[in-house]
Amino acid sequence: MDEWPPQSHRQLFGDLRQERVPEDRERMEVVSDQPLIDAERILRDFTRRAFRRSVSYEEIKPFLDRVDAKIVEGYSFEQSVRVGLKSVMVSPDFLFLREQTNGTSPTRTLDDFAIATRLSYFLWSSMPDEELLRLAEQRKLNSPDMLRQQVERMLRDPRSSALTENFVGQWLALRSIDDTMPDQMLYPEFDDLLKESMVKEVTLFFDEVLRNDLSLTNFVSCDFTILNSRLAKHYGIPGVEGIDFRKVSIPPESHRGGVLTMAAVMKVTANGTTTSPILRGAWVLDRILGTPPPKPTSDVEAIEPDIRGATTIRDQLAKHREVAACASCHVKIDPPGFALENFDVIGGWRENYRSIGKGVPAIVDGQQMRYRNGPVVDATDVLPDGRRFQGIDDYKQLLLADKDQLAHSLASKLVEYATGAAPTTIDQSEIDEIVRNVRDSDYGLRSLVHEVVQSNLFLQK
Repeated sequence: MDEWPPQSHRQLFGDLRQERVPEDRERMEVVSDQPLIDAERILRDFTRRAFRRSVSYEEIKPFLDRVDAKIVEGYSFEQSVRVGLKSVMVSPDFLFLREQTNGTSPTRTLDDFAIATRLSYFLWSSMPDEELLRLAEQRKLNSPDMLRQQVERMLRDPRSSALTENFVGQWLALRSIDDTMPDQMLYPEFDDLLKESMVKEVTLFFDEVLRNDLSLTNFVSCDFTILNSRLAKHYGIPGVEGIDFRKVSIPPESHRGGVLTMAAVMKVTANGTTTSPILRGAWVLDRILGTPPPKPTSDVEAIEPDIRGATTIRDQLAKHREVAACASCHVKIDPPGFALENFDVIGGWRENYRSIGKGVPAIVDGQQMRYRNGPVVDATDVLPDGRRFQGIDDYKQLLLADKDQLAHSLASKLVEYATGAAPTTIDQSEIDEIVRNVRDSDYGLRSLVHEVVQSNLFLQK
């Protein structure tokens, strides 16, 4: 039998007794011998949590007056209190984060309650717990040592899974995983289990890097990932049985390792039929390097890939780059996109494009597919600085040559997620300081989270 009253009910009404409602003998309601005294206590406790700070009697009095008015009108104690609680939840102090600064600080440093709130929504996507509120009331939260202790406590808490789910979903655009459906004629192997496994790999991988303070360079290249049998089959990695996920060493010849080559990322950077070096290149520049390309001008026509395989995307882009207005941007966008061309719409490795109608019949496990093998994939290109690469493995090494840029990009993404504001040009020195502070930890991800919280960008308004 479920516990009654539930924990949520006791958090609101405490140990006040309950009685059956005369009009409905199946229903119980909280009653009080001192309705206004008990209502004030309930509202004070609730408003403190809802407003995420200490509250005065003057602040709760309007809500208490509403409770009193309902009691006078003949409503029961619980019904009247519920009206007061609802009023709190439509108050601007609950609906909006009204961050207050320390009045004695000339640098607009946040007060302890505002820091507690930023910490909680950053790491838990929820309001501060009792420990954070207590420390804020004691004005003990705004110190480097206490902040470090609290970040560690909060990251160990199961509620920190919200950081992984929500930050990764935004950073890598995984929330778009259902925006397209792969063409069943071209990609008959795609199914819901594969899609769910794709997303799970990314979040579990992020958790592994965060929990063990592994280098953020693992997001570009590493020798392990988190797989189940369904995804391992998709990747062509043997020896993984069962639907449970586990840490798996990646064979060097698999071309996997890091989020760049994960199937979920490949799917959200493609449509259901074709891949585009433009879309994937722009994604890499923005999400991994932190250098998003400018939006194309309105007079530039979009490229429509030839799904029948008569021409390759490389041929089409070559003509596109002959336009002077396009060349300056595409010389930066196209190379990372071409580096990923060996990965198809659902993140499978390919040597040839798949096409409908034209090409050599495709045979998989002795069975002829409805699609055909089209032109050979060419994943080579040259960076704007003249460095050449032969495919994704070479390109990853070129990215790793500038670890500071990778750290700078991810630090900026974390600051934006943690504060709700993207760093501006004048904030770049603060981001540089964060990056300098994580070099000694080999750019550890957990260390990066700590440095973000310790930064002025997080602690000041």
